[in-house]
Amino acid sequence: MKPSLSGVLAAAVAATLASTVAAMPTGEAAGKIPRAYPMDCATAKDKARCESLNKDIEACKGKTDDEWRDCMHQAAPTTKFTPPKPRDCTTARNKESCEAHSSALEACKDKTTRAEHRKCMAEQLPGSRKV
Repeated sequence: MKPSLSGVLAAAVAATLASTVAAMPTGEAAGKIPRAYPMDCATAKDKARCESLNKDIEACKGKTDDEWRDCMHQAAPTTKFTPPKPRDCTTARNKESCEAHSSALEACKDKTTRAEHRKCMAEQLPGSRKV
């Protein structure tokens, strides 16, 4: 007797569900909360960053889930960013593109962080991103 297609599909679904249920944590493992542990800064490349992260981990020790993520992902202090100057487009191969970029640079010159500047430039030049 030949097995029918629906029978084969039902068996495949049952096997998948059984393996998924078997892989789920039970008992004590399900109650454990993943957390970060302090790092050994003696071997770290950037010792100052390592020590800073260890302080953040210690400060956020009692928090869980979203509260812990918010505590750990505090805005890092940013360095002063000097945006580039608008270009001279007289010798550019594509004058229209150069002028559009220069006007966008001019519009975004007051942005003080690199992230703000990039966001502003992306808003000024909507067609410049390739997907």
